[in-house]
Amino acid sequence: MSFPKEYPEQRYTATHSQPMNTPTAKNLTQRFNLKFDPHTYRRIIGKKEVVIHCHHYNARLQNIIEGTKQINGKAIILSAAEEIFSDYIHNFFEPEDTLADKWQIAAKLYAHLGYGCLDFSQISQGIVTSSSSHFVEGWKAGFIESNCPVCTFTEGYLQGVIHGITGESVYVREKACMNMGADTCQFIIDQSRTNSITYPPQRSLNFKSKPTSQFAKSNIDEGKIINALVEMPFYGNNQGLVPAFNVYLANTPADFYNLICIRFMESMKKQGLFSTAKNLLLFAGEVCAVNTLRGIIISAEWYELIAPMVQEESDNLYGLIAVTNALGWGNWHVINYEPGERLQMEALNGYEALGYLEYKGEAKEPQCFTLTGVAAGIMALLHGEGTVEERVGTYASEESQCICCQETSCKFQVELL
Repeated sequence: MSFPKEYPEQRYTATHSQPMNTPTAKNLTQRFNLKFDPHTYRRIIGKKEVVIHCHHYNARLQNIIEGTKQINGKAIILSAAEEIFSDYIHNFFEPEDTLADKWQIAAKLYAHLGYGCLDFSQISQGIVTSSSSHFVEGWKAGFIESNCPVCTFTEGYLQGVIHGITGESVYVREKACMNMGADTCQFIIDQSRTNSITYPPQRSLNFKSKPTSQFAKSNIDEGKIINALVEMPFYGNNQGLVPAFNVYLANTPADFYNLICIRFMESMKKQGLFSTAKNLLLFAGEVCAVNTLRGIIISAEWYELIAPMVQEESDNLYGLIAVTNALGWGNWHVINYEPGERLQMEALNGYEALGYLEYKGEAKEPQCFTLTGVAAGIMALLHGEGTVEERVGTYASEESQCICCQETSCKFQVELL
């Protein structure tokens, strides 16, 4: 393996501070405890499944959806965040909580998940500020030439938690953004809104995954890796950020990713751009893998935990797959691997496929666009040469079967172009 010189990002460290203190007397930390389901490989915080992605992926996905001029991508991201967090915030309230407690919980949740710091001290004047931002970090890392407000997710988050706390439907607009050089991001609350928040219907699933192929074996102890990563403090530090594996991580509800990708695909399909939308999401997944996983494979955590297990080149792949399974991406397993040439994997419960079933029902064709791109990105990372841009696009990836299409698992085929 060889990595571009620009890969190490020295300003990202693997150290973690304790979660933000809040002015309330209550100990709120226990309300955000992580539960990991070893059978489904799911990370659960506050009774909701969360997926860990890094700032590179989150910013690129936002850039793709908002940057597509034929649709209103900003509305897709904002409304999804609003809908998810208007409901989600209630999972952290207790009957004795005061109004002041609830504002602190909203700030604490945002920070604990890794999005940054929110200051609600001026909420009565209709102002919320942020002194650090996961999304600003993502845009500064991937789109350094941009000079625009980028906190759409935060606008939606605030609209959602304000509704969850007060019952009021409001508009929140970013007035100043650190991505444009401001000292802090500032959000203004507009109470002129008349329409209320609507929630997308979800189906109850009784899905049982079943592998259809025999999994390959390696020298990697996946269970040991997953157990170690589950114990790692992947929650916000005193800046509300999660620096680990040389990137910034965030714990995002899987429902959010599923909603924005489903709505993006539907909106693009109406414009006759379904294939374009699919390719864009594949691209986002591939870049995600090259950026996130290369950060992992050159990190201190990798050298301490996984590198000692690597006895041959192919073990690097199995180590990376074990890490993604700990991040909640979908219980992946390798079926066949020919280093540098081809890769076949199976996912027993990818969050995209299950999310599509919950929101839309059965599909006529596979729907795991991000994971399909990730599969190509893994091969590009391990066997490509040059910069990120030079590696991306060197492998073709296809989802040959999907849970959405009445299958018991999803399969991915990757081959060198």
